[in-house]
Amino acid sequence: MTTTVPAAIGGAGAGASGAGSSGTGPGSPGGGEHEVEYTPAKSLLARVPRSVWPLLAFLVLFLIGGIIRPNLITIESLIGTATFAIILSIASFGQTFAVIQAGIDLSVPNTIAFSALSFLAMVGPLGPFGAFVGALLAGAVIGLLNGLVIAKLGLTPIVTTIAMNGLLFGVILLQFNFSELTQIPDFITAITSAQISVFGLTMAAVLPLGLVLMIMLQLVLSYTGWGRSLFLVGAAPETARLAGLPVDRIRITGYVISGMLAAFAGMVIVGYFQQASATMGDSYLLSSVAAVVVGGASIFGGRGSVVGTVGGALVLGQVATLVTVLNLGSNVQQLIYGAIILVVISLYGRKRG
Repeated sequence: MTTTVPAAIGGAGAGASGAGSSGTGPGSPGGGEHEVEYTPAKSLLARVPRSVWPLLAFLVLFLIGGIIRPNLITIESLIGTATFAIILSIASFGQTFAVIQAGIDLSVPNTIAFSALSFLAMVGPLGPFGAFVGALLAGAVIGLLNGLVIAKLGLTPIVTTIAMNGLLFGVILLQFNFSELTQIPDFITAITSAQISVFGLTMAAVLPLGLVLMIMLQLVLSYTGWGRSLFLVGAAPETARLAGLPVDRIRITGYVISGMLAAFAGMVIVGYFQQASATMGDSYLLSSVAAVVVGGASIFGGRGSVVGTVGGALVLGQVATLVTVLNLGSNVQQLIYGAIILVVISLYGRKRG
């Protein structure tokens, strides 16, 4: 279900999709002189959507966990891993939009923290709904600043978003009195940590919430002109300019959406875990990137999907479960995440070459 740019627009989609290509894309010297020969097995594998592979990897890891500890193969264990994964997915959805356009958003951790703390600080004067809207607007402003600097000033996304992340951390330490931000509004807990029954299964409300958000965002990427343009900007920005697309505006909008989704993730995390701190988003720096690339997105842009991101988050969630079962510690978990990112980026780099 991974979305790619259409090959009809300047040939950009051929390099992005990778499936069914016969060597006639922009990366093929001679425009088709070197044809790729497909066996029936390779042809069948090429038809499998990229977002399916993370789900298969998750099932394999789930079975491995069951072999190590048989009591892990239960519906309760599956729901627990899925809940962890959907929270990570919500924190990674904005990262997906940034990566598709050949960027990255390393300000996600402190956008999460700043927006969540702003939400709690605004509940008193503005009420829960007003605070919710205010926190989303705060995330949008952060994304807008990132986008403007990247698109208009030409700074690289890595440098820009790292600088923004550091700036936000300073603002958090100076602006908020953490001892006063302890009251979590009921409505945010009702849509996150409250236990509900779905088809006879008890789960946290955040699980269906995240799945609904996934469907909505995937529809935006797959079936709107802006969503399709985002892929083309990531795969071939010069082609997009020649096609008359407002490349800078599309990039800025992508970062605005990334900021808003990170802000929403901050409120979800506050509602689910019932606490907030200056470092509450730190664990999502590496894991948000890992979920996106494991989910089939190319770090070079032009390919990705939020469905794949959920699959990538499921893989990371099961890795976290295995790390806990084997009592390896959180440091080993972060090491594994880093290794996964390096391997996936290396594979994409070889294909790109």
